[in-house]
Amino acid sequence: MLKLSAILTLILLTAACASSPPSPAQPTTAPEQPTAASDTASVSQSAGVPSNPNGEALVAQVNGEGITQADFEQMLARTQEQIAIADPAALQTAVLDTMIEQTLIEQAATAENVIISDADLESEYQANRALVESDAAWQQWLAENKFTEEQFRQSLRETLIAGAMRDRITQDIPASVTHIHARHILVDTEAEALDALSRLQNGEDFATLAASLSKDVTTREQGGDLGWFVEGELLEPVLTQVSQSLGDGQIGGPVATRLGYHIIQKMGSEQRELTPEKRAMLAQYRFEDWLRGLTFDAMIERYLP
Repeated sequence: MLKLSAILTLILLTAACASSPPSPAQPTTAPEQPTAASDTASVSQSAGVPSNPNGEALVAQVNGEGITQADFEQMLARTQEQIAIADPAALQTAVLDTMIEQTLIEQAATAENVIISDADLESEYQANRALVESDAAWQQWLAENKFTEEQFRQSLRETLIAGAMRDRITQDIPASVTHIHARHILVDTEAEALDALSRLQNGEDFATLAASLSKDVTTREQGGDLGWFVEGELLEPVLTQVSQSLGDGQIGGPVATRLGYHIIQKMGSEQRELTPEKRAMLAQYRFEDWLRGLTFDAMIERYLP
């Protein structure tokens, strides 16, 4: 059966959940995958939760704009049809985060006069509708995926708005950007990092130390080599920032991240054309960074129990 709902869900969750796939040299491990589907969740609100002027209970307000409990529970139920997850509370949080960020995107679009015309919406609708052979099959698909016609069109409009804002934010990405080549040693504590730095300053070989000390299993056998990367490609952006500040061959650190403490050496840098894959990754990073800025500046109130 048609997978339109999966596509829509992924698009709408992109801002909250997506991240660029790590390159083989990234200091990271794959996230643990969900193991089981949760039961359909419902959210009960306490008596003191705010409501909108129509008397509808809210699960959040974003710069004074409410997200209703009814809309939230519908999105939650729809998402549960697509994503298997063992923790219902985590799913609720992820769905609410997505709705908050979609609200922020739409508020920014309004401020910048980005409008999806009825003609553009109709064209997108018809492109989706054409994937189903009959009206009966289309109505069945809508029902199975918890959409009315109006709700499906609204979801399409939200997706188009997010896409238009993404295009606007990323339209100035140049054809070529600075690529950096670096290597690192990752350890658990600052004391271990300082000891590694001291040993390097006393003449020990970086690759040898990385192979023996680094806890990054993806790079230590290659002497800590992170390969060539661009802004937004590494799991921890601060490593790119530190690398950019170093001269060729210079060693920096310790650099604290969620993974531990890094000693990093810049091997070189050069201007290179972006591959389509790296351009898409950089566009995603720029959009997510823009969205983080909107979130940081926003007045957000959450009312989930």
